[in-house]
Amino acid sequence: MTTTYRNALLATLSPEQLPVAEQLLRGGMPAVRTAVAEQNKNATAQGRPTIDPNTIDRIAEDLLAKTNLALWKDKAAGAIGAGRELRLRDLRAVVTAAKTVSLDDEARTQLKELQASLTVRLEILRTQWNEKLEAAVSSKNVAEALRLVARPPDMSTRVSAEMAVKVVAITSEALTADLDIAKWQEIVNLTVDTSIRRNVKPVGIPNDDACKALAVKNAGAIPEFAKLLGMRVPPPPPPTRAPRRAPTRRAS
Repeated sequence: MTTTYRNALLATLSPEQLPVAEQLLRGGMPAVRTAVAEQNKNATAQGRPTIDPNTIDRIAEDLLAKTNLALWKDKAAGAIGAGRELRLRDLRAVVTAAKTVSLDDEARTQLKELQASLTVRLEILRTQWNEKLEAAVSSKNVAEALRLVARPPDMSTRVSAEMAVKVVAITSEALTADLDIAKWQEIVNLTVDTSIRRNVKPVGIPNDDACKALAVKNAGAIPEFAKLLGMRVPPPPPPTRAPRRAPTRRAS
């Protein structure tokens, strides 16, 4: 990882600012306060004067925006230098992190380049994903089509209405009473993980206790099961969400 911008920032600081900035670059305000507490603890044990935490806090707060910017610019420079070798999620993380930093003109230029790269890479992935989905539907590979619908290349990508209708149709047609039990169960489980699940209308349920139990379990997600079983349609299950990350808070 490049440290060009961090080194350039440190070179401009006064002797009293330098150690504070180094701690900020290591871990933000928590690192500064931990270092001050440790230094004062040692000073007290050795009978030396302690330093005023409030004074150090003020210096740190004055430097915080500059150190955050230097850190981001180093990450941005590294991402630009890595090009296609950088993982997509890492590129997205650098672009997203720009929202937490006060950018200068140079940083805005870096961000523009990174955003353009991200857009290009996402478009390539979306094109490939749509091509795979079209091929799966054309060959009536129901399991593959459902997997692709459940896992788009990024959160903003949605299945087109036309393609959703096609996937619903081949999925509904596949779920017949005489389908292989293991295959029927696989398709049901895959369907439940998609956004089109409530539109799927299975033709039948195999004469198998495990399949019937699976249909009962998922009748809220696939309402047609309730009709096939002669039961009331239960309420839909709550939406499944990825665990939310704790919001990144700027140290203060």
